[in-house]
Amino acid sequence: MASVTTATTSATPGARPRTTTAMCAAMQAIGGGLGWSLLPPLMPKIARDLSISHSMGGLVWGAAPLGIALAAPLGGAAVDRFGARRVAGFAMLIGALACASRALAFDGWSLALSMFVFGLHVGFVAPAIPKALAGHVPLTALGRANGLALLGYTLGTAATVLTARTMLMPLLGGWRATMVFAAGAMALMGVLWLLVTRDRIALSRHASLRQVLSLARDRQLLRVAAIHFLLFGGYLALLGLLPRALWDAGMKPQQIGLAVAGWLVCAGIANFAGPWLSDRLGLRRPVLLAGAALAGSALGLMALLPSGAALGPLALAALGGGVIAPLVLSLPMELPGIGVARAGGALGLLMLVGQVGGFLMPLATGAIAGRWGFAAALGLLAVGHAAILIPALGLRETGRNRAQVAPALPTQAPERVVA
Repeated sequence: MASVTTATTSATPGARPRTTTAMCAAMQAIGGGLGWSLLPPLMPKIARDLSISHSMGGLVWGAAPLGIALAAPLGGAAVDRFGARRVAGFAMLIGALACASRALAFDGWSLALSMFVFGLHVGFVAPAIPKALAGHVPLTALGRANGLALLGYTLGTAATVLTARTMLMPLLGGWRATMVFAAGAMALMGVLWLLVTRDRIALSRHASLRQVLSLARDRQLLRVAAIHFLLFGGYLALLGLLPRALWDAGMKPQQIGLAVAGWLVCAGIANFAGPWLSDRLGLRRPVLLAGAALAGSALGLMALLPSGAALGPLALAALGGGVIAPLVLSLPMELPGIGVARAGGALGLLMLVGQVGGFLMPLATGAIAGRWGFAAALGLLAVGHAAILIPALGLRETGRNRAQVAPALPTQAPERVVA
C-alpha cells in the first residue's frame, strides 16, 4: 500500500526534479514543437501539391485535436494505472509512425487521417507529462515546472516555424522527407524517455475509463476544462491560420517564419513568467483573469489592423495566453477531491473537453477565413479568449494563499501519493 503525504520535496529519496523537467520539456519540444507544429509552416506548399482549400486546411489541422479528445480519457486512466513513463514512452513511438505516415498523403482527407492518428498518441502523452512532474517536483513549484515543460513546446514550435520552410524542407528535399525526419526525432525521444524517466507516484491499479468520466461531476474541474477549450482551441486555430494568412498578405517565407516565431517566443516567455509570478503570489485566479483580458483585447485590436501592423497586438495576445496555459495543467492537481493520485484521469478529462475546442475552433475559423477573411476569424478568436473570463471568475482559488482571499473555502493541501 502506498504511503500518503501532503507534501513532497525534491530532497526526498529518488526525486529527480531537474532531469524530469528537462525530459518533459524535450518531449514537448520534439513531439509537439516539431512533430505536431511542422504542418502549419509547410501548409502553403502542401496545400498547392494536394489542392487543399482553406476549409479543408481547417479540417486537416483540427483532426489532431479530435484524435486527442477521443483518446485523452483512456490515456488519463492509463497514466494513473500504468505510470507516466511507460504510457508516454510507447505512445511517442506510435506517434512517430503517425508522423511518418503524412509523407504518404495524396489528398486532404488522407492527410487529415494521419493527423487524426497523430492526435490519438498525444491523448496518451499529454496527461503523462504533468503527472511525471508531480512525482518529482514539490507542489509549491509545480506551476513553474509545468511552465518550463510547456516552454519546451513553445520554443520547439518557434524553431520549427522559423526553419521548416526555409531550411529543413530545402535541405531534406521536400515536405514529405521533412515529415519522415520529424518522425525519426520523435522515435529517438520516445526511447530516451523510457530509458531516463522514472515514476514516483503509486499506480492506481483499478483506474478505469468510467472513473475518469465520473470526474465530470466536479464543477471546478469543468471550469478548468472550459478554459482549456477556449484557450487551446484558439491557439491551434491561430497557429493554423497565421502562416497562410501572412502568405496571402504578401509576406515572404522568411518574414512569415520570423513573425510566427516571435509570437511563440512571447508565449514562451509568458509560459515561465506567469507560473513563476503565480507561485510567488500563491494565487491562481488573478493571473488567469489578467491573461484572458490581455489576450482577448489584443486579438480584438489585431482584427482591426492591417496584417503588417498587427504584430504588436499578436505579441500581447501571446503573452496573455501564455500566462494561462501552464496554470491550466497545474490546477487539477490542486483541486480538493482530485490531487496528484487522480491527476492522470483529471488531465485526461481536461484534454477531452479542451481538444474538442482544438477541433471545432480551427474548423470554424478556417470556414470564416475562407468566406469573410482573416480579420473575421480573428474577431471570433478575440471573443473566445475574452470568454475565458467567465469560467475563470467562477473558479475557486487553489493557490497556497487561497485562505487570504476566500477564508471559507477548503484549505487542505492536495494529497500526493508516492510509491
